[in-house]
Amino acid sequence: MKITKICAAIFSVMLIFTACETEESLEITSPDAQLELLQPSASNINLNFALPENPALTLVWDDELTAGGNYDIEMSPNPLFESPIVVGTSSTESFTVSVNELNTILLNAGANAFESFTAFFRVNAGSEVSNNVSVSVITYAEAAPVISSPTSQSSYTLSFDMAEDVVLNVDWSEPDFGEFSDSEVSYRIDFSLAADDFSNAVIGGSTENDTTLELTHSDLNQVAIGLGIEPEVEGNAFLRVVASITNAGGSNLERISDAVEVLITPYSSEFPFLYLVGAGSAAGWDNNNDNPAVFRSQDTPNSYYFTGYFTEGGGGFKILEQTGEWNPQWGDRNGNLGRTIDGAEPDSFEVPSSGYYTMTMPAMVEGGSYTIEPYDASNANVYNSIGIIGQAIGGWGDGDEIELIQRDPVNNPHLWYANGVNFTNGEEFLIRPNDDWDNGVWRYTGSDELFGKANLAGSGNNFPFTAPTGTYDVWFNDLDGSYVFIPND
Repeated sequence: MKITKICAAIFSVMLIFTACETEESLEITSPDAQLELLQPSASNINLNFALPENPALTLVWDDELTAGGNYDIEMSPNPLFESPIVVGTSSTESFTVSVNELNTILLNAGANAFESFTAFFRVNAGSEVSNNVSVSVITYAEAAPVISSPTSQSSYTLSFDMAEDVVLNVDWSEPDFGEFSDSEVSYRIDFSLAADDFSNAVIGGSTENDTTLELTHSDLNQVAIGLGIEPEVEGNAFLRVVASITNAGGSNLERISDAVEVLITPYSSEFPFLYLVGAGSAAGWDNNNDNPAVFRSQDTPNSYYFTGYFTEGGGGFKILEQTGEWNPQWGDRNGNLGRTIDGAEPDSFEVPSSGYYTMTMPAMVEGGSYTIEPYDASNANVYNSIGIIGQAIGGWGDGDEIELIQRDPVNNPHLWYANGVNFTNGEEFLIRPNDDWDNGVWRYTGSDELFGKANLAGSGNNFPFTAPTGTYDVWFNDLDGSYVFIPND
């Protein structure tokens, strides 16, 4: 018993000495300060050519070694960084590179388009260098078409007498679509008033696989007028080439050239009167059936529009330049305006269902844009009659009034016309509803042409008839006050 207590005491003393000895030898240390590049947000990146300004790669690092300042972000195709490429600089502990920037850097470093390429990144703080991280990136081909003709500031003075002669040859190099370079390539020539904004471009023409396109005086004149360049006045325009393919997966790929500035002096042109034809219109597929006239903007003569009733099906509808003739005709070509070219007719316009629509064509040129938007005619007045009255057609008495005819009284009671109305130059007239003056009349709003948009009002100006004395076909739309008087040749 005593021996046990003695042994226990000795063991306790040994533990005390051992614990003290251990405590004296314990040494707490801190990790070495370092410049550490953290793993990027993604280690596998497929660059999307359609989003060139989007962020492609973001690098973040911790710096415990330097006092901050500027950092060089370096890239190398191998981890030894024998000849590092400076991707960019940063004054903070992060850096982002865009899709286009990264694609260019990697292609210059030896990457093959559409193939995976391993790139190594590190941060260089001058006296200190971080660890490196690797990223696998799939780049895309970047070679866009390059315009060789025309050269910048080329000048073109257009002539009506040479309308069908070639005035401009647009030539360009083939783009690089990488693994899809064997695909069929479609080219489009865009014109714009600004080098960096083609949102309202006028299309000069298109071609398949060829890297050249000829434009006649007439072609280029339509482009210039469509852009709003004043006739007989030199104006600046920019053109570019848009190359596109559809790959095996159905995706559309584009390559766009840099814009080239040209100087164009257009000539004054008489724009045609236009008419609807087709099952979607009141005339049906008869090109000489009192075809409804398409109305024109009194502010932009080459801008056309029509608000009225269109029928779904039956092959849709088209637009003619002359009644009794099928060509030239206008229709849809790849979502834009198309005109008969070398016998190739455009497709028909279509509406999704029968009803009222407004069709707008800001510039009636090959490749120009158009819209067809639903129109609410449910609250529109339906008139018993509409006529033209005034000294310009014979007098201001009720018996002098020329009654207009509803072109489609069942579907569209708002479109009116009369053929062969005699007008006298220098006299005035008004457009009157319901054979009386009680509900106002449509009045003049300042157009100097045989077309425009009248204003329904109780007072205001009469229409002055300033065109030559003769007979004219009259078309009037009471939905929006649009009118056009077409001379009988």
